[in-house]
Amino acid sequence: MKKSRRLGKLLSPLFPGLGMRLKQAEIKKSPEEYLGRSSMISIFMLVLIFVILLPLNLIINLPEGLGIFIYIIPFALGGLAFFYNISYPSLVVSKRVNDIEENLLFSLRHLLVEVKSGVPVYDTFLSLSKAEYGAVSEEFGKVINKVSVGVPETDALEELMIRNPNKNFRRIVWQISNAIKSGSDLGNIIEELVKEFSVEQRTSIKMYGAKLNSLALVYMMFAIILPSIGVTFLVILSFFSGFGISQGLLILVFILVVVFQFLFIGLVKSKRPKVE
Repeated sequence: MKKSRRLGKLLSPLFPGLGMRLKQAEIKKSPEEYLGRSSMISIFMLVLIFVILLPLNLIINLPEGLGIFIYIIPFALGGLAFFYNISYPSLVVSKRVNDIEENLLFSLRHLLVEVKSGVPVYDTFLSLSKAEYGAVSEEFGKVINKVSVGVPETDALEELMIRNPNKNFRRIVWQISNAIKSGSDLGNIIEELVKEFSVEQRTSIKMYGAKLNSLALVYMMFAIILPSIGVTFLVILSFFSGFGISQGLLILVFILVVVFQFLFIGLVKSKRPKVE
C-alpha cells in the first residue's frame, strides 16, 4: 500500500486535474492513492498477460517475427488499463453532467411551482430531493442532509455549487443562493431561469436539426454512394484488366460499411441535445 502510494505521488504531477475530477465523480480517494492503485492494477495485468502468453508461445511456437508480440501485447494492454482507470472519473463526471442536463428544466419547473405556492425553501428542496429527477434530486438530497445537521442553507448550496461539474446547474444554484442571502423574490428568479433554459433547449434542438441535414449527406456519401460506386467500378475494372473480385474483398467492404454505420450512429447520438 505504501509503495503504491509512493508511486502515485511520483505520477501525480502528470495529472494535475485528477483531484478535482475525483471530487466531482464522488470517488473518495486522494489523487496519489488513486494513481497508485491504477498503476498496481496495470502492472498486475501486464504480468498476468505475460505469464499467460509466454507458455502459450512455447506450445504454439510462433515464428520469430511474431514472437515480439508476446512482449508488446502485455505492455499495450497494461497501458490501456492504466489510462482507462485514469479516464474513469471523467467518464463518471460526463455521465453525471448529462443526467443533470436532462433533468434540469423539469426540476426548475418543480421548484417554480413549489415556491410560487408559498412553500418554504427547505420544504421545496426536500420535495425536489424526493422527486425522480436523477442526479438533480440526489444533489438536493445532499443539501437537505447538511441542512438537517445544522449547516446553513446558503453554505450547503455554495458547497454544492463548488463540487458540481455541470456549469448550468452551478449557475442556477448560485442564483438561488444569492436570492436567499439577499432576500429577493426567489419565485421571480426561478421563473426567469425557466424561461431562459426553455429558450436554450429550443435553440439547441433547432441546431441539432440543422446538423442532422449535413450528417445525412455524409451518411449517404460514405454508407451508400461510395460503396455502391466502388463495387460497380471494381466489377467493370475486372472485365478489362482481369482483376478478379474475391469474396474476401466484398466481405471487407461490407465490414467497413457496418463499422462506419456504428460510428455514425455513435456520432449522431453524441450530438443529440441533452433534453427529454
